[in-house]
Amino acid sequence: GHTAAGWRYRDNFERMMEMNSQTETGAIGTAAKQVIVLTTILLSAGVLILLLIARETPHGAKIIHEGDRAPGFTLSSLDGRPVRLAEFRGKVVMVHFWATWCPPCVEELPLLAKLYPELAGKDFEMLAVSVDEGGANAVTSFMRKNNLKLPVLLDPDHSVASSYGTYKFPETYIVDRHGVVRYKMIGPLNWLAPQTIQMIKNIIALK
Repeated sequence: GHTAAGWRYRDNFERMMEMNSQTETGAIGTAAKQVIVLTTILLSAGVLILLLIARETPHGAKIIHEGDRAPGFTLSSLDGRPVRLAEFRGKVVMVHFWATWCPPCVEELPLLAKLYPELAGKDFEMLAVSVDEGGANAVTSFMRKNNLKLPVLLDPDHSVASSYGTYKFPETYIVDRHGVVRYKMIGPLNWLAPQTIQMIKNIIALK
């Protein structure tokens, strides 16, 4: 049979096991809370880092956004003449980065060639900046082959494209009369769409 001492031993043992279980549960709960807090901190830090990275290219250059001042530059035209962005201050300037090896660029360029004579004048200028490493020869033959006429500048080492944080082509920046980027487009666009032309005219109307 069971003695009184035996029953007390069993009761004490069960209470001790229950206390251990509660202690372990509490420890697990505390550890879980610590993991949650740590995870939250890491996620917050990750979001902050992503926000910072979003303003930089893979090479660490600052990406130019709407509202930023357009970086100045001097590049050669197809005929070897140096062209400075600053010489167009007072005009609205479309700075368009493209390449002959970029299919969307090739499809889009004829639209820009049609848009250019429609808007060109004392209030508007277009600078189609080619990042072709082949330079003038490659671009000139491409322009002649496709019967395209618009101002083309050469950026074979991507130095100007990099200063804008441009690494996806085509990319377009519309710079107002004071040198501030008012519109930015990554990828191709139908530049002959009425709403697009009106958008450009609205920027031209700004004084």
